[in-house]
Formats: sequence, C-alpha cells, structure tokens
Amino acid sequence: MNKKIKIYTAPMAGITDQPFRRMLRKFSSAPIFTEMIGVETLVHCHPKTLKMIQIQDEKEIVVQLVGANPASFAKAAKIVEDMGACGIDINMGCPVRKLIQNHSGAELMRHPDLAGCLVEAVKANTSLPVSVKTRLGWSDKDELLPFAKVIENAGADQLAVHARTKEMGFAGTADWASVAQVSENLKIPVIINGDIVDRESAKKALKDSQASAVMVGRALLGQPWQLASIESGKKIIFCLKDIVLEHFENILSYYGHVGVFIARKHLAWYARNKKNVAAWREKMYLEKDEGILRQMIVDFFDED
Repeated sequence: MNKKIKIYTAPMAGITDQPFRRMLRKFSSAPIFTEMIGVETLVHCHPKTLKMIQIQDEKEIVVQLVGANPASFAKAAKIVEDMGACGIDINMGCPVRKLIQNHSGAELMRHPDLAGCLVEAVKANTSLPVSVKTRLGWSDKDELLPFAKVIENAGADQLAVHARTKEMGFAGTADWASVAQVSENLKIPVIINGDIVDRESAKKALKDSQASAVMVGRALLGQPWQLASIESGKKIIFCLKDIVLEHFENILSYYGHVGVFIARKHLAWYARNKKNVAAWREKMYLEKDEGILRQMIVDFFDED
C-alpha cells in the first residue's frame, strides 16, 4: 500500500498563477504556493499585484512574499490574511539579480538579522502559519544551519530548503543529504525541494534529507497531474487534450486576449513528449488568433 507523501507545490514566478493553480487543484488538495509577490507593490496597491492576490475562491493557498522592509511585510501580512490565504511564505532563496540588488531573495542569507526581523514582523501581524523558503547557503552548505536557527528563533513555523546554493542557481544536482543536519537540529518541520520529479525521487529526497515533506516545482510543468502522482503513488487517469484545453481556457478567462501569448510556454510543455512537436510548436508560437489556436490544440492533442 502506497503511503501518502506530504507535498507542496513550489512558488514559481510566471507559472503558479491562478490558471495553473486551478489545474493543480483538479488533481490534489495539497497546499499550493503562489508566484512570489512583492510586498512594496502589494502595500501600494499596484493593480497587477492586487490581481495576483485575488485568491478568495481558492483553497489551501500559501502566498509567497518577497522584499526586505519589515514594515512593508507587516502591512502585507494583514492584506494576505484578509484575502483568505492559508499561510504566508517569505522568499529568502531566489537568486535573480534584481532581487539580490534590492537586498531580498537569496541576499537575505547574507543578512540573517534582517531575515529574522522579517519573520518577526509577519508573525506579529498575522495568525497564519509563516514559512521561509531558502537555499543551502550563498556558496557554502555549512551556512544553512546557523541561518535556519535564526529563522526558527524568529518564530517561523516551517522551513523549505531548495537543496542548491545561490551560486549554483538551477545548475548541478540538488544535495538532499546536506539538509539532514538542519532537519535533525530544528524543532520546526523542514521541507525538501530540488530535483524531485516523481514518486521515487520524492521518497529518496525525504530519506536523504530527513525532511517531513517535499516541495515540487518544475516537474509539474506540462503535467499538473504529477502532484497527485507523487503524493499518492497511484496512477492518475486523465485525457491530455481535455487538460490542455481547460488550461488554455483558464488562461484566456483570467488574462483576456494577452493570454494567447502567456499560454505558449504551457502549451509547449504539454506537447514536449508528443510526435511531430517541433513543427506544431513553431506554428503555435506564431499563431495569435484564439479560435485557430484552440483548434490547433484539439487537432494536435486528439487522443484518437
């Protein structure tokens, strides 16, 4: 009998938007993380950010916040709770240069005092559980444990670790075993992230890291059913054409006509293992008409 694995979806910028979250929810009730949301644009009521935070009709949504100002985090925490989130996550691991220059994301690993202040600010202004997502370290995995202790002492309820350093980016292989020392020395739960692509890799990641849950990201691109497959170990039955069409319609409903362009990356991911994908993908990237593109999806993904 397959034992259920505790699982979360990773926050992915430009990917875990509402249309994609709806597809994930078709297959699993596991908590889903939003794209990272800038606290400054949120507290200043930027229209695009406010649209991203419209989660009231969704269930088990964790909102990930990014920034470096404790006062802004305090205000943002209240907004997020009022919107109906089930938790708040603080991004302390994104290696993107823009965030590093703004002293947020992975840069916070080099400023543990500020990182702790951000956790304290959020905890003081919400009743929701607060988590932190970080990496093994900036350049050295030995940096993680002292940083994790600061996060725990500041009041975080759990810690997610992408098992690569900031300097590794997304290259190389995730070092799950290096997270074990943190799992063994923290009182709060640890979530392991990085290179988890199926049920077997999830089980090995849990064993090597001694974590209590897994977080899955890129393995879900073009295959949202993988969330349930990894979680339950059961074979998931679905019609690919129906899934692709539903996701496409979700995107158009949410974004309007600009969704045609936003949908392209998702359509390419869904199509990547099919025959004659190169020629179809080339035409798909050039098509701007919603109706024609919809028919292209039907014809290409027809199971018959």
